[in-house]
Amino acid sequence: MNVRYYADADVREWHEHTLRLLGTLHDEYAITVEIDRIDEQHGPIADFPGDVQYSSPEKVYERDLKRNRELNRTIEPTPSEGFKRYGTLDIAGNIAVVDDEGTVQWASTLPGYAHGYGPGAESRTAMDFLEDIATSPSNRICVECLHLLDGDETFCPNCGHELS
Repeated sequence: MNVRYYADADVREWHEHTLRLLGTLHDEYAITVEIDRIDEQHGPIADFPGDVQYSSPEKVYERDLKRNRELNRTIEPTPSEGFKRYGTLDIAGNIAVVDDEGTVQWASTLPGYAHGYGPGAESRTAMDFLEDIATSPSNRICVECLHLLDGDETFCPNCGHELS
């Protein structure tokens, strides 16, 4: 499993905070992290512990989001609704959970904080998700089988793995 950041978030502080959280995931929890820079806005990324790739939003959409049945089952709205706003791809600033085969299993659909998005948006924002798993990854992700949880479970409903 790894966590992929579609960089750069529009706001520099969000971008830098995302990089710090990814560093925490790597250093403290040995979670593989990577960046796919699709909208370079904030200068070079130094001392990042994972791979940094450069792609276009179109390539990322085709590779990771479009026609991804697994992702369609785990997020709402669907990728075509969540990442194509008014006919324009809006992916930068979001994060994804990617399995070992390279398939995106989950992705945030709101790049920054949930302010202004209404109740329930917290589970769909990149920042809230990263903050949750950087604090305690087992509360959100079963690393045994990569199923996302809502945080209330004491075991993974898929494999029975006990969560701490």
